[in-house]
Amino acid sequence: MDALRAAFLALIERKSLDQISIKEITDEAGLSYPTFFRRFASKEDLLEHIAAEEVRTLLSLGHSAMDRKAAGSPRQMLEYVQDHRTLWTALLTGGAASAMRQEFMRIAREIATSGPRANPWIPLDLAVAFVASGIFEILAWWMRQPTDYPVENVITLFNALIVDSTGRPRNVVLA
Repeated sequence: MDALRAAFLALIERKSLDQISIKEITDEAGLSYPTFFRRFASKEDLLEHIAAEEVRTLLSLGHSAMDRKAAGSPRQMLEYVQDHRTLWTALLTGGAASAMRQEFMRIAREIATSGPRANPWIPLDLAVAFVASGIFEILAWWMRQPTDYPVENVITLFNALIVDSTGRPRNVVLA
């Protein structure tokens, strides 16, 4: 699995998902073609596996940033992305972007329904879409910036656009 994952990620940095064949993945991994199908049904299945793993790791690291009881910070989450910038650039700005967006939505929905919410007055489906899309867009934008773009600036943007607007409790009554 690790060899297939590494091969796929190397290929997706060079070309879009629709241009990558399973044969290329197995050749890059140094594995036989049938080996791929013992683990995955398609290259999209492999991509979904990688995306789910990465998004789950990322969102679990960032969960404290949205914790209403703790003055959390997205620092750990954003430093993880910075430490794995090549991977995240490929996943967010290349051929995997659509699958990544779907994974952000799916996993954000799981997280949102697993515990109390800071602002239950925000409809759940709207909160999930807003937060997941916001995180995705901030990260995708960041991955298109020069590699020396300061993490501190991204933290500030994340706090202003995501945490302050949805993660801090507010007393709002909708009519």
